[in-house]
Amino acid sequence: MIRLYSLLAACILCAVSFGADEPLQPILDLNKSGKLFDKSEYKKVRAAAAQVFEARSMAVIKDAFGEDHTALTAWLEKNKDLKEEFFSAIHQQKDDVPKVLEIFRDLWKDDKEAVAKYPNLAIAVSVVWDNPKGLYDYRGHQVRTKSNLPENYLKYGPREEFKYHIAHAKEVQGKEPYNRLEVLPWEFLLYVVDHRTPASERDWAIKNYLVKRPMIGKIYQEIVYDTVMLETQSKVCKLNDRDYTLAEIKNVGGVCAMQADFAARVSKSLAVPAAYVGGQSQDLGLHAWVMWVEVKSATKTGVVFKLESWGRYRGDNYYTGELTEPQTGEKILDRDMERRLSAAATDRIGKRQAELAMQFYSDVAPAAQLDAKQKVRYLLNALKLSMFNEPAWLELARMARDGEIPADNKALVLEQADWLLRAFAQYPDFTWKVAGDLLTLQKITLNRNQFYEKLVVLYEAANRPDLSCEARMKWAEFLGEEKKWGLAATGLSFSIKKFPDEGRYVPRMLEKLKEVCGEFNGGKEYLGKTYLELLRKVNPKRGNEVTKYFIKTSGDALEFFQTEKKTKEITEVEGIRKKVGLTNSK
Repeated sequence: MIRLYSLLAACILCAVSFGADEPLQPILDLNKSGKLFDKSEYKKVRAAAAQVFEARSMAVIKDAFGEDHTALTAWLEKNKDLKEEFFSAIHQQKDDVPKVLEIFRDLWKDDKEAVAKYPNLAIAVSVVWDNPKGLYDYRGHQVRTKSNLPENYLKYGPREEFKYHIAHAKEVQGKEPYNRLEVLPWEFLLYVVDHRTPASERDWAIKNYLVKRPMIGKIYQEIVYDTVMLETQSKVCKLNDRDYTLAEIKNVGGVCAMQADFAARVSKSLAVPAAYVGGQSQDLGLHAWVMWVEVKSATKTGVVFKLESWGRYRGDNYYTGELTEPQTGEKILDRDMERRLSAAATDRIGKRQAELAMQFYSDVAPAAQLDAKQKVRYLLNALKLSMFNEPAWLELARMARDGEIPADNKALVLEQADWLLRAFAQYPDFTWKVAGDLLTLQKITLNRNQFYEKLVVLYEAANRPDLSCEARMKWAEFLGEEKKWGLAATGLSFSIKKFPDEGRYVPRMLEKLKEVCGEFNGGKEYLGKTYLELLRKVNPKRGNEVTKYFIKTSGDALEFFQTEKKTKEITEVEGIRKKVGLTNSK
């Protein structure tokens, strides 16, 4: 009897340990065998991921497919590659899974042959249109210009989106030797299908701009700038009381927002992945531009492209911009878009396999009872599949920040910090996002400070003074912890004077410099000297207008010298301000 109870207890324990999520077993088996991270086993990994999704979502799938469940399920079984790619593309944490499945069902019901021929297009439409947040919504421009929204705007849905592209596939192909809708992966097509532009406007775009598709984003400059709209803060616009359509924008013009909107939606209408991007300039002004994928060549296994932009005036240093990621609706940097598309273009299998591995990480870790060392190995294996996998880097950084990296793994993880700088040389924004947390493992202050010095120099070489300034401020914090106030002040002053027109960062560095200069003898004199050298270098105007940045910085300097009763310096600052028409008060 005792043996029977022991056997029952063992069975219960086994069920708790392994049966709680039995559908996960195919992934657990692949992880145990090492095949989860073997690129040659990608199809097995994808099949296992689809199997897990199907098992876990059985009821959801049945409900979403409704009366078509039996027929659609049988069809998917006959089209296994399509089925596995579709199920693997669904992000179970970020997508509205029932809605994704319903949309795919509708597309299949409308035209099975089209879904089979254009699977990437069907997948893209399904994972974008499930969530309104992922759709590029241009109604804000229509409201701002007090124009009229086309009546059929909200009538346009995922079925119309798919049907339009299918109906115009041959026309949009033009003279290209490949059909974009067939060969571009769904990751690229996300940026084609994410808008509600009515069919009539798309027709207009094809008719007028298909011949201009090479470097299409340049049409941004075709929209005449509405100077009155700018001068009246949008109270009076050329688009007032007109229909907010592509043709009318082209006809009467608008400001940068309309220019970027026009170029982005015309591009999408021509099956060119594109995005409306917004950002802040060095003088603190807001701006919008267009980014698009300039495809050089494409096959079903690879894409050669360059992410281009227009309207991103380099003189204003729009280092990064923000856009909406179509599948999740999250705000990302244009640099993120470029990095992700590069991964999908150059190493699609590695990119997708790493993503699948990381989607299951939070399940595998407890189910396989991974200890901290095994977790680190799992994450590093994912990065070997695709060095651009963000979740793996972010989890590794979190473990470092939270003190979860085992002592005998710290040197290995610190090696990744150096590798990160090399691997992401073209995408430095992500290095800044991750490197700081990884460096919490570095307890030798000299090595840590040298790493931040390397970051400052690296970002300067990459023509990214914004990131260089961020690294400089962090480095100054570390020097402050060691009471090396003079070195911290010298470094901050150097960056301030090196990038005098960087209005997004110089004010913050000046605040840090004030704090540092208060900690050592002669600090106030050093701060005053930096203020004067900065004001002698900074460009006070953008065009004919004095910048907000110059007004604030010169005002702060004047206030400082007035407080310190520095007559000579007050006179110089007042003279600099008078030259651009400012009064002698902050």
